[in-house]
Amino acid sequence: MRLAGHWRNIWLAAIAVAGSAAAYLITSSPRPPTVDEYLAHQGLDRSALIGTQITIGGREESCGDRPIIHDPTLTDVAAAHPGYLIFNPKRVASLPAVVQLYAFGHECGHQIEGRSEEKADCYAIRLGRAEGWLDPAGIEAICDFWKPYAGDSVHLPGKARCDLMKRCYAEAASSGG
Repeated sequence: MRLAGHWRNIWLAAIAVAGSAAAYLITSSPRPPTVDEYLAHQGLDRSALIGTQITIGGREESCGDRPIIHDPTLTDVAAAHPGYLIFNPKRVASLPAVVQLYAFGHECGHQIEGRSEEKADCYAIRLGRAEGWLDPAGIEAICDFWKPYAGDSVHLPGKARCDLMKRCYAEAASSGG
């Protein structure tokens, strides 16, 4: 009987250690940088923080009250961290207006929908349709942008991403959105 109690205690201790390890990993994992931390890390001064509105694709856009950073060192067109959006102004300017607006909508979608790339894509597509800047020709322009992309650990390959966006557009059209 004492032996069974001993093993039960070892089992409970093992569960407690595993739970502590999980709690440590959750609470000690790197958190996204704040706006000021991002600016400092990138070597940008506060002039890179352009406020909560941006002129993009010929339109004035905002993502609620979330700040927008212009970062010419960003290796992508755009990115987002919880609470703010980041754009490389030179890379954005090289894109067709509808792709610029899609990029903004996608990054804003991360603020609304979370980390899911698919949900952010659908958010951008629904937004574009609702605001009137996205039509079937615009979807094709966005698809042309993504076609060569092979995908990565969080993004679908270009063709699959395009198929998803077309489905999102069709669903928005059928629901009147």
